[in-house]
Amino acid sequence: MLTALDLDYQGQGVCRYQDKVVFVKGMLKGETGLVRILKDKKSYFIGELLNLKTRSNQRVDVSNPDDLHYAPLLHLSVPAQLEWQQKITEETFRKIAKMDVSIDPILYDKRDLGYRNKITLHVVKTDRLKIGVFAPQSHRLYPVKQMVLAKNVIQKTLDKLNEIFQIIALQDDTLKHITIRSHQQKVMIIFSTTQKTWIEKDTILAHLNLPFITSIYQNILETDFENMGKDSIRLYGEEAIDIHFGGLKFPVKPGAFFQVNTPVALKMYEKVKTLITGRSVIDAYAGMASIGQFISSAVDQVYAIESNHDAVESALISIENNQINNVEVIENDVALAIEQYLSKVDTIVFDPPRSGLDDTTKALLLEKPVSEIIYVSCDLKTLVRDINTLKTIYRVTSVTPVKMFFHTVETETIVRLEMNK
Repeated sequence: MLTALDLDYQGQGVCRYQDKVVFVKGMLKGETGLVRILKDKKSYFIGELLNLKTRSNQRVDVSNPDDLHYAPLLHLSVPAQLEWQQKITEETFRKIAKMDVSIDPILYDKRDLGYRNKITLHVVKTDRLKIGVFAPQSHRLYPVKQMVLAKNVIQKTLDKLNEIFQIIALQDDTLKHITIRSHQQKVMIIFSTTQKTWIEKDTILAHLNLPFITSIYQNILETDFENMGKDSIRLYGEEAIDIHFGGLKFPVKPGAFFQVNTPVALKMYEKVKTLITGRSVIDAYAGMASIGQFISSAVDQVYAIESNHDAVESALISIENNQINNVEVIENDVALAIEQYLSKVDTIVFDPPRSGLDDTTKALLLEKPVSEIIYVSCDLKTLVRDINTLKTIYRVTSVTPVKMFFHTVETETIVRLEMNK
């Protein structure tokens, strides 16, 4: 019988047994339960909760335990999730960067279910077709019939897909992933396949007769480790799905990134805008230059750097449609393009992928520092790792957690750094 002493950054209960830590999925702080040791690692155990004996007052009943595979904090109350993120943010700064930072109030809205405007499901062909999510760090797929975090129109699309695949059997493993994205009552579906020839394509299209589906694409994968490749073929409907955001409009193509929870993203962008004090800004890893366009009314010039071609095309179209004349889009990798713009700006807004900043970019920021950096991160560990590198030249002036994805362990954070004087 073990007692969870804490909740770690992956939402696992942290217990102790034989002088080692035991990580137990599904346990909350203060709970006691019967735990089976699954793996004995050098410095820790991985355990499985067999029977819960004492229950936390922060626990919420979950009607479908399979939902925990994509929403691992669904059993933790919403107020407790907010407290957990604040705590994890403080601890990560302390452990990795040896910094005690003041944490601003967390940004969130009250909608904790039905907020996602995009989901990606995986397809596995076994004795029968399965559409679902993979368990963390494995290829074990859990079928998904209801996605409680997704918008209702996405759920209707998922219902239809599950219905179709009950009557259509895949003949091979060409189809690997299905991405559904939406705005208001419009839906785009992207089928990711390993090759252009896809036997079931016409049959599936014939059954997808929902009036709110406005775009269907086939995306060609280049490797086994990606959800989407560079090339997409439009099979049906409109070229893009238009997203209205903060008084601006963005045409989103298959490969372009846009924020998955737009109401909270709007709060995040508004915070970024209030933090900027410079007049010339680099919007790095810009995507469709959504941040750059949003802040353009408050600054003189924005240089938006993005390598994804779909995103660049969407950025150029939206900049023209939004009648913005002080945002320049540069199609290139940030590490290759940023140096020539450093001398022109006061501020850099970074919104990098989960891997964070590359070494070349960090070296440039130390060699040719700018007045301020606004770092928008989707991964606390890489964020703080990068700040630990930059702290010899820059100091942290603001840390704001963002609860973008309730019931998950994803952590968005906005940090403002200022050059030491």
